[in-house]
Amino acid sequence: MNMETIKNRIATLFGVLILVFMLVVPTDVFSQGPPPWAPAHGYRAKTRHIYFPDQNMYYDIQRGTYIYFNNGKWSVSVKVPSIFVGINLGRSTQIELDFYGDRPQRYNYSHKTKYKVKKHHHHDHKHSKGNGHPGKGHGKGHGK
Repeated sequence: MNMETIKNRIATLFGVLILVFMLVVPTDVFSQGPPPWAPAHGYRAKTRHIYFPDQNMYYDIQRGTYIYFNNGKWSVSVKVPSIFVGINLGRSTQIELDFYGDRPQRYNYSHKTKYKVKKHHHHDHKHSKGNGHPGKGHGKGHGK
């Protein structure tokens, strides 16, 4: 075989692999955007976790998963947990945490205390920034 034939076969094989990949991988993998409750302007680039104090639940932006407490244990779901389906999360309080690990729920006691839900006031959608856990934040995000 000459070099030109080898190049043609490699190009053909590469094209077939791309075609197979496009047919096998579901299209929603490519089109999956932010959840419908996310603010139109998005979140800060360095934010990984959103904490919902009203529901005591987290959303991991990087993984696209919800972390919530149910039946005495922490659970993870790619869909809004069924116990929160009827709630408009876009109007719920959202705290952007300065925490980059995989398990923000490890600091849940601190989060519940720091972002305590006020029972007597009805607020429209609030969106604020917060440290992932007390004493571990970096102030205004300057990384010092």
